[in-house]
Amino acid sequence: MKCNCENVDIGSHQRQIWLHAPAHMPKDNGYCIDLCIAQEITGLWMAGITTTGCCCGHNKAEGFIGVVEYDIEKMKFLGYQECDHPEGHKGYFLPKYDKLI
Repeated sequence: MKCNCENVDIGSHQRQIWLHAPAHMPKDNGYCIDLCIAQEITGLWMAGITTTGCCCGHNKAEGFIGVVEYDIEKMKFLGYQECDHPEGHKGYFLPKYDKLI
């Protein structure tokens, strides 16, 4: 499954929405999240998952959701599939796009 972006370049920050930071991830100015996966990220936050970054991929690359190390097993339990990070980092998963956690 891919996102529903059209003509959005990676890194352009188009089609993003600003979200308040969850209590377990405090940040004064919140987070900008790709609109395609904002609902999914919000659901993960509500489940207590700490994300480290995400991108829907904009139909140009594979999307990802990064999480802190101690949440890797939680993501697997929620049915998320791990994906490779270009630099070999652990804790990266494929978004589900059309499914909430």
